[in-house]
Amino acid sequence: MTPTKLFTRAGGVCALACGLAAAVQAETADLIITNGRVITMDAGRSRASAVATRGRDILFVGTAEEAAALAGPETRVIDAGGRIVLPGLHDVHIHPLHTIEPEYNGERYDCNFQGASVTMDETVARLRSCLQEADLTTDGWLVGQFFNPPSLLSVTETYPTVRAALDAVSSNIPIQLEGSDGHAFGLNTAAYRMARHPETGERLPLTADSLTGAYAAYAEYFNTDAGGAPDGTAKDFARHIIGAPVAGLENFKPVLGQLTDLMAANGITSLQDAMVGEDLADVYAYMDAEGLLDFRVRLNTHIDSNLFGGRTRPLDMQAALKAAQSMRARFSGSEYVRGDGVKLFVDGVVEHPTQTAAMLNPYLEPVFGADGDISGYVDLDGADCRQARADTRMRSGPAAAAFQAEHGFAAVRCDKRYGLLEFTPDNLSRAVTGFDKAGFTVHMHALGDKAVQVALDAVEAARRSNGLSGLPHNLAHIQFVAPEDVARIGEMGIAVTPTLAWAVPFWEYDTTVNPYINEVDSLFDMAKLYRQDGIWGSRVYPFRSIKAAGGLLAAGSDAPVDVPSPQPFVNMAAGLIRGDLLPADPRAEAQDPELVPVMVNPDEVLSLDDVLAAYTINGAIAMGQQELTGSIEPGKRADLIMIDTDIERLSQDISTIWDIAQTGVLLTVFDGRIVRDKL
Repeated sequence: MTPTKLFTRAGGVCALACGLAAAVQAETADLIITNGRVITMDAGRSRASAVATRGRDILFVGTAEEAAALAGPETRVIDAGGRIVLPGLHDVHIHPLHTIEPEYNGERYDCNFQGASVTMDETVARLRSCLQEADLTTDGWLVGQFFNPPSLLSVTETYPTVRAALDAVSSNIPIQLEGSDGHAFGLNTAAYRMARHPETGERLPLTADSLTGAYAAYAEYFNTDAGGAPDGTAKDFARHIIGAPVAGLENFKPVLGQLTDLMAANGITSLQDAMVGEDLADVYAYMDAEGLLDFRVRLNTHIDSNLFGGRTRPLDMQAALKAAQSMRARFSGSEYVRGDGVKLFVDGVVEHPTQTAAMLNPYLEPVFGADGDISGYVDLDGADCRQARADTRMRSGPAAAAFQAEHGFAAVRCDKRYGLLEFTPDNLSRAVTGFDKAGFTVHMHALGDKAVQVALDAVEAARRSNGLSGLPHNLAHIQFVAPEDVARIGEMGIAVTPTLAWAVPFWEYDTTVNPYINEVDSLFDMAKLYRQDGIWGSRVYPFRSIKAAGGLLAAGSDAPVDVPSPQPFVNMAAGLIRGDLLPADPRAEAQDPELVPVMVNPDEVLSLDDVLAAYTINGAIAMGQQELTGSIEPGKRADLIMIDTDIERLSQDISTIWDIAQTGVLLTVFDGRIVRDKL
């Protein structure tokens, strides 16, 4: 054999052997999780005992024996010991940067009330203490953060209004109480002086005169006293007009590690920031550039109906599209950040005193007796109320006092209030149609049943105009949905993104909702307050019905509303049970009070598969990334978690369902990287 032929033959053998070696090397895993209970959440809901990853992707899903063949000298092998492995979780409605506390430099001091129920006397004492601690600049603000909205009603003899209470803390330092729901606010006189007109940017204090003059188009965001002056409580867009300082990039830089730790600790590997502007976009751009992101994020550009039009004037669709297109273009080259979502508020919130959720039926007007319980209801359709609505003299002065003395309630309570639509139906349809055509997914805050109806009408209008785009437009919150609109959600295949934990009883909050939706005989008798018939009982959070009708049920925590953590397993447990034990009499002061079970529309409970799907594959669909994440399948990104609790076993017994809320995340893998390891 000639040397040339020998060389050729040797080269052929080497090529074959080297090729085989390369093939084996190509299939060697970086990470193998074995001896686990892998709940893949794929279309067939298949199970496995092992999963292997290589680089950013899932390489293999199957048996432990098969996975062992993929181990190489550099492979990390984790024995799950029978623990559950899930796809990385998706939080499709969250305000991530508000779950951490930015660092301020004298422009603002946060006085954290942690959602506690307080009287105005207690509020004043807490704010005074914080003011002593604060090191504010000459134009600095004192902000009462996570303030319990019902506490805005807890006036006292000393402080008959919120404004009086906050003025007692300071007459020259602006003070703002920020409701934990993100919709209700408290303000002092110094804060009213800081107001700027949203159209001109001119500093123009809020007074009785300016509310009927320059601010007339925005007056419904500010509550007033009998003389028409702001009383210290406000809602929604009022925050923009008052203009307390908000955190920017420099405030967030020192604490961004807390954000990534929080998401990894909760197993969140994909999330949708429900409302962003350029200030928060700067933070995500910085995190992206510095390699700080341990989760995928879609940003929803907030198109405010007061700034772009849509509420009191026609929507400037060109300007709205320009804002959304700018955000999308800014992150077009990013691996982890997308700016192709849009946020629209259709309405506000249902709880008293804000009551900006748009409802099909008017809010009821309970009359409270001396004992604080309900003594009756204002007859909105009665002759007295019809007269009060017709005669404006009864709104103030001697006529108002006479009406109050005769009937036991103010004449203004005869008004039929249906909440507030932030967009007129026509403008909302224009918006959804325009954004749909331009390729943006529209995420709509729709809480009341009227808002849900109008939002569905807008999606239908977009489909008539544009055809079926396939974009997963979705409705957030859906606290009340009319039965006919449950069916429409299913027929249209709409995605909905509620917070599952809000469908459990919470007495203090529920006293600000239930009596204004249903006529109830008592706040303190649980069977009466939580009567399951009527509008409240039949329309509140119809999760199971929506899924059964064909709607897509995703999940969003709305953190830091309610609590600053995304708490996915608390939400899952809540979705499975929709009930809790409450004191039989909330007024009882006993250390060990009698407890009674209370359910919230129990026919709407979900299965474990339902809640897992909401946080995994359905969340991925709602974010438009189901080809990338949402299930554990070869070729998808290696986003997965391991948990410390047998949630399958706990879900089988009503007495242990709430134990699921204590689930801890032991391991979080994002894009093939281990970002949390508590094994």
